[in-house]
Amino acid sequence: MIRLFVFLLTFAPLLHAGAEEASLRIITVVGTGGTDTYEKIFAESAERWKAAADLGGAEFTLIGAGTKDSETSDHDLLKEAIETAAEPELWIVLIGHGSFDSRTVKFNLQGPDFTDKDLANWVKAYPGALAVINTASSSGSFVRTLSAPNRTIITATKNEAEVFYTRFGNYFSEAIGGLGAADLDNDNQVSLLEGFLYASHETAKFYEDAGRLATEHAMIDDNGDSLGSRMEWFDGTTAIELAAKEAKPDGDLAAQKVLVRNEFERRLTPKQRAERDQLERAVKTLRRKKDSLDEDAYYEQLEPLLLKLAQLYRQVGDS
Repeated sequence: MIRLFVFLLTFAPLLHAGAEEASLRIITVVGTGGTDTYEKIFAESAERWKAAADLGGAEFTLIGAGTKDSETSDHDLLKEAIETAAEPELWIVLIGHGSFDSRTVKFNLQGPDFTDKDLANWVKAYPGALAVINTASSSGSFVRTLSAPNRTIITATKNEAEVFYTRFGNYFSEAIGGLGAADLDNDNQVSLLEGFLYASHETAKFYEDAGRLATEHAMIDDNGDSLGSRMEWFDGTTAIELAAKEAKPDGDLAAQKVLVRNEFERRLTPKQRAERDQLERAVKTLRRKKDSLDEDAYYEQLEPLLLKLAQLYRQVGDS
């Protein structure tokens, strides 16, 4: 990653402590378990999300899991929570079971369920950066329905026909707080991309160790093309395979979405972090075009991006 370039890291020690954190709200929805065993698993997963949110300084809303304190259904509580979210970034985490009746995909709540189309309508007016992490069965269609620019969509299954209980979400909740084994780039933090890759790997390992045919295959989409990518399409955190010939790689945006940031990241203001992220994505895009560009043209385009990154860090150090 560009931030690891030596000449840029020269400025890291100059960063001042105590910079304001980017404002993030996490809405975690726990659906009906159906059995005591599943209810316990889902509740523990939600608790890990709450602990990670506390560590990361994020606002946290929990719906379901015995939190009901009014006559309002969980369906309506979720709709209201999305409509009133005022933070510039919103993550919606769905923990539970999904269902598919050959026509409609639903996330199963205590009370009325909601569909992928319902959720798409609820988030339509949200203006900020959005992530939806649906860890339920039959969740694959959420990629197609919710995919859009500035969104990260993660699902436990590749399509709605994978209807059996999914283990992906449990592994994801273990990773998101900063699990060392999930930190693939060794920067002392775990991004949404790394959480996805870790949970996918551990899920595949479970089925392999048990000698069972895998009934869940997670997907990630963060480029807005509604196609999504699988774990096998990444080498480390770098996409090496595309969903279609002309498709763009997934992962660049999700790699920059972190709940519990390392010390270095906490020293950046939200504005500085957003600028840095945009520049780094531009560098990655350019590097993918390197083979199709004249060498001089490539470096002419690369140099100003790197200079802007260096200037950004210098400005932080001077502030």
